[in-house]
Amino acid sequence: MLSNYLNFQFDVQGKPVKGFCMRIQDDFHETYAVVLDGYHSFCVWLDSSSTWRSSKYTSVEPGVLEQIINRLSLSKLA
Repeated sequence: MLSNYLNFQFDVQGKPVKGFCMRIQDDFHETYAVVLDGYHSFCVWLDSSSTWRSSKYTSVEPGVLEQIINRLSLSKLA
């Protein structure tokens, strides 16, 4: 399982993205708060069907969200 905190920095279409994810208490799902420089924070979670979901009003480019979920998934495997 991922530790409670994950720093990340990557580029999506030439735009640098820097931030972190922090595990938050949720009785139903594995949930993380995502904080990105230059964006509003949002949550992502792994639902009961093992599908990653994000907050309704997440306003980041799809490539950014995909990179974050990939990093969370890889960290869970490590």
